Amino acid sequence: MGSQLSTILVYILQWVRWGGIILIAIIGMSVLISEAAKSKLSPSRIITVTGSALLAAVLFWLLPTLVNYARVDSNSIVPDHPIGSYQ
Repeated sequence: MGSQLSTILVYILQWVRWGGIILIAIIGMSVLISEAAKSKLSPSRIITVTGSALLAAVLFWLLPTLVNYARVDSNSIVPDHPIGSYQ
């Protein structure tokens, strides 16, 4: 049961990640199109919007992994037993 649940959760995580990447791409393209419609599209603005979209996509992709690593490593930093108790 646990392996089936973990498989389902991994599939859901992949769908959420890809959906987020697609959403970030759509938002980035809409910002570029709106800036082009205002005729204020300069190379620096294109690089800024593209870089921001790429950074958001990378962070969106890595955030669940980083949270999982922090959760797993938290017991080595703060032990799972009260201070002063026997191990």
